[in-house]
Amino acid sequence: MGRILFFSLFSTIIFSQDYSAKVYGFSVADARLTLKPDSINLQFKTNGIVDFIWPSNNTYWTYFDSTHFGLKTFQKKIRQKNFDQKFLIELSDGNLKYNKKTRVRADSTKTIFTMLAMLTDRPYEMLDTQWFEMDHEGKPILGRFLWAGTETITIGHTNILCDHFRMDFKHIDETAGFLTQTDRFMQYAPNPDGVCQIWVERNGNRRIIRVTINAYGFSYEILIKND
Repeated sequence: MGRILFFSLFSTIIFSQDYSAKVYGFSVADARLTLKPDSINLQFKTNGIVDFIWPSNNTYWTYFDSTHFGLKTFQKKIRQKNFDQKFLIELSDGNLKYNKKTRVRADSTKTIFTMLAMLTDRPYEMLDTQWFEMDHEGKPILGRFLWAGTETITIGHTNILCDHFRMDFKHIDETAGFLTQTDRFMQYAPNPDGVCQIWVERNGNRRIIRVTINAYGFSYEILIKND
């Protein structure tokens, strides 16, 4: 009974981590990533001068199957300058549903968010070079991780040994997704011509420590904040 209680309590533990997002070294946003065994949540809010020019306060929730990280539900609440949006999709029995629209998808279909959850859970040997079927708001794409070895990232006075990955995307076709307009993050994230690199803590909680993205002429860095 004690062991059952221990594992029951462990399964409800929430790992939350704060991040700072920068463009060319200038702070543009704060983010919080919360990960549970069956869900991942991202909160994103602009700061500084960007908050006056292009304010954003966005939240993304994703529930997934913990055995293969396939999407169950994805929901977002977007508040950008002159643009508000709420969106909910559900995947069940091979059907992806949004309002009255449907798409045929395997139940193991992943999203950008469940790919990140999988990256923090599985060893690189299970991920390296493998293409995964993904969905991006009703649009089919492929995604993969390429392992680039280990690297030490220094956060404050702490050195953290990380697995270094590149994340690639491939658009399968030009089929339109469910939405005619979406938020900036979801519009730019799966850019197949961009370069996305991710550093994941090799030991401990396997936290995402650093992310860099070069896309559409901008250089972004997302860095974990000091504990």
